[in-house]
Amino acid sequence: MTAKRQGGYPTIKDISQHAGVSKSLVSRALRGEGHVRDSTRQRILESAAELGYRVHAGARSLAGLSSGTIGFVITGLFDAFWGEVMFAVDQEVSRRGMRTLYLSSPPEAGGEREVIERMLEYRVDGLALGLLGQRDAAELEEYADVLPVLALMYDLRSDRYDTLVTDDEAAMASVVRHLADLGHSDIALIGDAEMPNVAARTRGYTSEMERQECSGHISFEPAGFLQSDGYEAADKLLRRSRRPTAIACVNDAQARGAVLAAVDAGLDVPGDISITGFDDSLYAVAGMPRLTTVRLPRSDIGQTAVSMLSDRMNGRDTALVSVLSAELVARDSTGPAG
Repeated sequence: MTAKRQGGYPTIKDISQHAGVSKSLVSRALRGEGHVRDSTRQRILESAAELGYRVHAGARSLAGLSSGTIGFVITGLFDAFWGEVMFAVDQEVSRRGMRTLYLSSPPEAGGEREVIERMLEYRVDGLALGLLGQRDAAELEEYADVLPVLALMYDLRSDRYDTLVTDDEAAMASVVRHLADLGHSDIALIGDAEMPNVAARTRGYTSEMERQECSGHISFEPAGFLQSDGYEAADKLLRRSRRPTAIACVNDAQARGAVLAAVDAGLDVPGDISITGFDDSLYAVAGMPRLTTVRLPRSDIGQTAVSMLSDRMNGRDTALVSVLSAELVARDSTGPAG
């Protein structure tokens, strides 16, 4: 007789608690994959049987059948940038006769891990992770022991999983060059350099400021990714005794908030201060002035993500790193230094 858990059917989490092992180890054992000791696998299978665990009808069976499903765990899944990437993903997945499953993740480290573990319970055949939190390579490698993993727009590389990013360092350097060509030297950056997917943009800003002999004006204002975060960070910069003549932001939402802060401070953009974004999302053209920004190849990102995971699922056993180029789009929010 099986012991159905209170409140619903048993899950991988229930098995992991019953057997005293991690959820990823349970998933690996149920898939019949390696890297699990025979005694541990037996304990897991006995726990599954005792709890009455049954495979989801739409998921991979214990006999090893493929569900043909790619899972995406994305922090900020519903923002404009990821929406356009996922549209391209859906088109490519449909063309290949596959399926997708999306879960949105909070930026907190514990929250991200919980959502990833939940995705594993669905037994997807490949997993793309577009994260903001402080995951490390060892954690992603743990998931890669279970199934093919892609670090998506998350520049954390390993020989155990694939990585797909854009050349953010070169792109942000092009932003600084554009501003320097307009006569700006006092250029501040809004963005949290501690975030893995912002680090390359920070390096591009710093290195180009040094090349432009503006290292004495290097200035960071840490901020989150929301429009309100950009507003608050810009407000702090604008209250300095010597305010910058230009502000570069690590995404368009921040930049739109910075524009609003400048307007509230009685400044003209770009007459009194230039402001740039990054991504070329809907925020870039959703108000006035239209933002000078970096255009990321969202369709290419989505299509390449599916292609890389599909190749891994079909037997490629070597890790790949794909770096896509981005381009500066000059619009109305930048002008000559006053």
